Amino acid sequence: MTIIGLTLQEWASLLGILGILFGGVSVLFKGIIINPLSNAIENLQKSIDEFREQMKEGDEDRKDIHQRINVLDKRVHGLEISVKGGMKK
Repeated sequence: MTIIGLTLQEWASLLGILGILFGGVSVLFKGIIINPLSNAIENLQKSIDEFREQMKEGDEDRKDIHQRINVLDKRVHGLEISVKGGMKK
């Protein structure tokens, strides 16, 4: 029995060879492209997580500094009133 000029054994051999070739190409593709890309994405995710944590700490620091500035502003304003006898606006 022949299909497009090839016997059933020839088709099986051809499919086996193509399967081995595609399997080899997929292993190479995974080793050369997919694994390094996955590692780079993982490292990027770690960096983003660290950056988010630093941003949270920075927000807390800014809030603390803002509160301290408000307290100092009130103290300075009170001192100005007591030294100058009041501020005229």
